[in-house]
Amino acid sequence: MQKSFNIISSTIYPLGVRFTAAGLHIALVCEDREECGLLLFDRHHKDGIKIPFPKEFRKGNIYSMLLKGYQNRNCSYLFYHGEKVYQDPYAKALENNRKYGETAKQPAHCKVLSESYDWEGDRNLAIPFEDSIFYMLHVRGFTKHRTSGVNHKGTYAGIVEKIPYLKYLGVTAILLMPTYEFDEVFHEDKRSISMEQAAANYKDKPIDSSSQGDAGVRINYWGYQEGLYLLPKYAYSYSKDAISEFKDMVKELHKNGIEVMMQFYLPPSLSYVKILEIIMHWIIEYHIDGFQLMGVDIPMQMLCKEPLLAETKLIGEKDYNFQMLSENTRISGYSGGNSEYSYCNFGYMNDAFLYDMRKLLKGDSDMIESFIYRCRDNAADKGIVNYIAKQDGFRLADLVTYNTKHNEANGEDNKDGISQNYSWNCGIEGKSRKKFILNLRMRQMKNALTFVMLSQGTPLIYSGDEFGNSQDGNNNPYCQDNPVCWIKWNMLKSNEELFNYTKELIALRKSHKILHMGTPLKGIDYKSCGYPDISFHGKDAWRPDTSQESRSIGILYCCKYGSSANKSEDSYGEIKAGDSAAPENIDDSYIYIGINMHWESRVFGLPQMPKGFEWVKAYTTETELRSKNEDNAATREAVQNIRIPARTIMIYKTQKSINNDIISNKSTIKEIKPTTKTSKKSISKSINKGNQ
Repeated sequence: MQKSFNIISSTIYPLGVRFTAAGLHIALVCEDREECGLLLFDRHHKDGIKIPFPKEFRKGNIYSMLLKGYQNRNCSYLFYHGEKVYQDPYAKALENNRKYGETAKQPAHCKVLSESYDWEGDRNLAIPFEDSIFYMLHVRGFTKHRTSGVNHKGTYAGIVEKIPYLKYLGVTAILLMPTYEFDEVFHEDKRSISMEQAAANYKDKPIDSSSQGDAGVRINYWGYQEGLYLLPKYAYSYSKDAISEFKDMVKELHKNGIEVMMQFYLPPSLSYVKILEIIMHWIIEYHIDGFQLMGVDIPMQMLCKEPLLAETKLIGEKDYNFQMLSENTRISGYSGGNSEYSYCNFGYMNDAFLYDMRKLLKGDSDMIESFIYRCRDNAADKGIVNYIAKQDGFRLADLVTYNTKHNEANGEDNKDGISQNYSWNCGIEGKSRKKFILNLRMRQMKNALTFVMLSQGTPLIYSGDEFGNSQDGNNNPYCQDNPVCWIKWNMLKSNEELFNYTKELIALRKSHKILHMGTPLKGIDYKSCGYPDISFHGKDAWRPDTSQESRSIGILYCCKYGSSANKSEDSYGEIKAGDSAAPENIDDSYIYIGINMHWESRVFGLPQMPKGFEWVKAYTTETELRSKNEDNAATREAVQNIRIPARTIMIYKTQKSINNDIISNKSTIKEIKPTTKTSKKSISKSINKGNQ
């Protein structure tokens, strides 16, 4: 068998298969003495030929060899171990024509990645955590629905078509649910049932047995499982060249100022070396900007100190607390250099924010103290990612529509998924046509997004939540490759109010550095300008009610503290002597956020502003506008008492006044109506520009 090839020893590393100038290098881990080797396919061996590793080429548990002189770049291969045939865990390309959801009769052949790609000077964006707005999406579900308006539905190319929408919304990074190669088809002993069958069970109707699918065959739509970690998922590609299509997506997103991050599920069996190799490969080969690493025993501290990863976001599932730094210290992930450039590369997913904000949203008692902590929770040495909905659990729209989960479609008797969602259906379980219920739900969704967008840390939106996409109460649709999980883009038109409000919140956050600082707010007047950077208020200004029964709080931001955030500062945040800070670049406005989560209206006291400033209402989560006279009646007084309706947030900003005439300050956004209505023609032109 070996007479057809000149087999010589080769280096142990790298593992996997690659071409060198001398031939084809092969290295494989085998933990027992059973015969193992390469199954090679080329024009001379269309059915494959077994090439075993010579026993003398074994070092430790690694076999390696070189097919000297072999340079057929069109070949493909598999590994074998005894009677088992399997794919190379280090494969970087596949020969795969399988469609999504098809059962593979045999493993797709692996290929050697040898094609060059023109990145056209593309570089990673390295946007700091505090300046980022994350947008989580599922590649297939994002554009698969018939109403997505793209030509290449459910693919990387489909995401490229949606770039105008992402830019219009204002997000700075997309976070892709598992996009590495994995087999989404899995088998179970029990029978799965279709959505129609599940609906029949729920409505106590007889089941049509003729509609039952194959026994035990299901789809892992989410993809949180092991896979081939070094290549993108081929079934998410419109073209046959998944690798180039994925790179095209990254390059186009970067051109538009949007980072690309990926989720990886990593089992405990993976070593630190393998995890590091995976991450480095995606950074070098695919220009990925960040990773959310999911699993147990992730060596986050070691990863964060790797030099190549110094400008790469590494997001864990918890706060590992491995760096204890002062609040005014910014660090580089790579501690071995003395560069003046500082970038924090570690962050974590903040589930505590989700639970506390959901409790406050539905009106639970004793939550104001928790809110004060969460809205200002920030750190210099880590990114804190805040959200009120993500891939598991209720969507935002379902959070205000259902008290209990409705997972019958999953075929597990509604026993899967978490039972405690801290949700409130606003009075009616499920869909409703009552205007009062619909208005209340809209207001609650806007309240929730305000919590996320105007808190310190890094906000994350799950795709579709910005316009109320629903999963019909299913809080664990891991196996639903259908409209339950797909983003239903027709809801953008019906929930235009929510979309506009989300877009405006993002713009407000970006416009004022005080709303997204790189270090914690102090709550004191350390610049001697008469106001602290952040302060809290109640019925009377400067006197917040944090009692157990309170469900209301006012927050005042002094924007001057954000003006010098990007300049050199001493330990107290003062601008150092010699720094140029032109007055026109100083943000001297103030922002007041009045939050009333009580079921009755509450009076708030707006703090008195310096001479020449007056309050103007900029945003509100109200869905039914009060009269114009009521809106403007109290804005002329130096000290303002305002009444905020039940379950409503109002945002006020200052504008300068001269002789009682309001003029717009350059550092503020123009006053807008409490509920904005962007023209449908304008929205369509802006977000569908790339879909023609």
